[in-house]
Amino acid sequence: MPTFSKFITSQRGAQQILDSDGYIYFRKKSSDTALTSTWRCAKYNPPTKCKCHIYLALADNSLTLGTQPHNHSADGSVPARQEVLLSLKRKAADQLLSATQNLISETLADTAAEVNQTLPNLESLARVVRRSRASSSGSAQHAEATTSEDFILPSTCTSTRRDEPFVLYDGKTDRGLLDV
Repeated sequence: MPTFSKFITSQRGAQQILDSDGYIYFRKKSSDTALTSTWRCAKYNPPTKCKCHIYLALADNSLTLGTQPHNHSADGSVPARQEVLLSLKRKAADQLLSATQNLISETLADTAAEVNQTLPNLESLARVVRRSRASSSGSAQHAEATTSEDFILPSTCTSTRRDEPFVLYDGKTDRGLLDV
């Protein structure tokens, strides 16, 4: 019978449970009673379609297995892989001026070889860095703007590091050039 090991964070920031056998679960119901919560195996979706459930007693963090067993083996490298990707995202958000390849190299240097083998390829890791930087800098916050009047440039995109303006035309003035 598995026991509660720890809470981990998914790639998208959702809370998950890692049990002592190495299986990962995500929350099935958020409207459970205050005494227990229901969690579903992370491999619930195709092609695995594992129907195993656990019930977490919130008072003492004890696990109770549901009626269906797992139909796959546990993948022990998943929590370590998720931790590496989360670390890479944090570094990307904190070190905006560092080169993408340098961030990836630093992160991979601190990781065990077994975990490195399970990570996505370098192009995908670079995409993780770019997306993390885009979401932390605010450049993705104007995706709903449909006209140029709706779109507002964040201050990080209108001035240099010395707070000198560099946008010559903002589309909102009568004159074509702004005073610089």
